[in-house]
Amino acid sequence: MPRKNIAILVETSLNSGRQIVRGISRFARERNDWSLYYHTGPLGALATASLDNWQGDGIIARVANPELHAQVRACQVPVVDVLGNVPNTDYPVVKCDEAAISSLVGNHFKERGFRNVAFFGLSDEHWSLARRQELASFCRATLNTELSSLEVAHEDRASKVWANYIDRIQNWIASLPKPVGIMIASDQFGPDVLAACHASGFSVPDQVSLVGVDNDLPFCEICQPQLSSVEPNHELVGYEAARTLDCILQEGEEVRQSTEVAPHILHVRQSSDATALEDPALVKALRFIRNNACDPISVDDIARAAGVSRSVLQRRFRSSLDQTVLESILTVRVNRAKEMLSTTSLPLPDLAERCGFRHQEYLGFVFKKRIGCTPGQYRIQHTQPR
Repeated sequence: MPRKNIAILVETSLNSGRQIVRGISRFARERNDWSLYYHTGPLGALATASLDNWQGDGIIARVANPELHAQVRACQVPVVDVLGNVPNTDYPVVKCDEAAISSLVGNHFKERGFRNVAFFGLSDEHWSLARRQELASFCRATLNTELSSLEVAHEDRASKVWANYIDRIQNWIASLPKPVGIMIASDQFGPDVLAACHASGFSVPDQVSLVGVDNDLPFCEICQPQLSSVEPNHELVGYEAARTLDCILQEGEEVRQSTEVAPHILHVRQSSDATALEDPALVKALRFIRNNACDPISVDDIARAAGVSRSVLQRRFRSSLDQTVLESILTVRVNRAKEMLSTTSLPLPDLAERCGFRHQEYLGFVFKKRIGCTPGQYRIQHTQPR
C-alpha cells in the first residue's frame, strides 16, 4: 500500500497547537499508511519555508493569514484548515465550536449570579472575534445585558509598549461595573489580566471573576488564583482534520466545508469559583480567607479584616452565602488540597499541614465527608499526566 506524505503546518508554541498535532498523529497511527512531515521554527513558531522543496499528498495547516494561504495553495495539493482565520479559502475547515465555548463561559457566570459580563481578546484574530460575538449574543439573549469588551492587537504586548498595554487593561477593568465576569479569549493573556486586577486592587474572583480558553496548564497554574479555563478539545480538531483529509485523498470524496468540534469541559479553578457579591465586607472577608485559609486564622481575625463585628459577619455569611465562616475556610482548604493532590506527589501528612489541617486524619475526615472519597483515592483518580 503506497504511503501518503502529509505535511503539518501548525504552530506549537501554545497548547492548542500541540493538541492538534497530537490528534493528527493519533489518526496517523491508526491508519498506518501516513508519513508525517512536520517542522517548526524556534520555540514552535511556524516554519513555512520548510514547504519550499516539499513534495507530498496533502497538508493540514492553521491558515492564519493571506500570506500563509498563498504559500499553502502554491503546493497544489489538498489542504484542510484547522483555524478558519482566512475566509473564502475553498478549503475544508475543522475548528472549535466558538458558540459552544462562549455559552459554557456565559452559563458559568450566570449560574454564579454574575449579571455584568465582559470579554478580553485579540482584534486581529478571527477566532477571538467569533468568541466575543458569540458571548455578546449570549448576554443579550440570556442575561438581557450588553457585553463590554477590550480587544488588543498582537503588537500591543511588545516590550516597548508593555506599560501602556497593562495600563489599558487596568483602566478598562476599573471602568467595569462590579462584580463582573470576564472571559479571556486565550489563557496566554490570563496572567496579564490578573496582574491588572491585582495592580488595581480588585479581588479575584469576588469582584472580578476570570475564565480563559484552552486549558493551557502552564498559563493557568502560574496565575494566582489559578485560572479557570475551557478545554476546547483541540486534539479532536486535529483528528477530525486528518480524517477529513484522508477522505479527500482516498477517492476525492466530497466533504463538509466546515466542521465544528464541541468543547470538552470548563475546568473550574479559583479564579472563577465564587458567587457574585456586592457586599464590600463579604468581599474583604472572602479575600482574607482565600489569602490566609491555610494558616491558623480565627473568625475574629476575619471580622477585623472585613471591618465588621463577629456577629454581623456570621449573619451576612449565612444570609448571602448560606454557610458559616468556618465552612468557608474549610472550602478553601479542601480546594487547595484537591489542587495539590492532583498536581504534586507531596506526602499526605505534609500536604495536610500545608493546606491548614491539623493532621492527616482530619484532612481525611473532612475530605471524605465533602468529596466522597479519601485523599489517596482522589489523587489516583485526578493526577494529571505531565
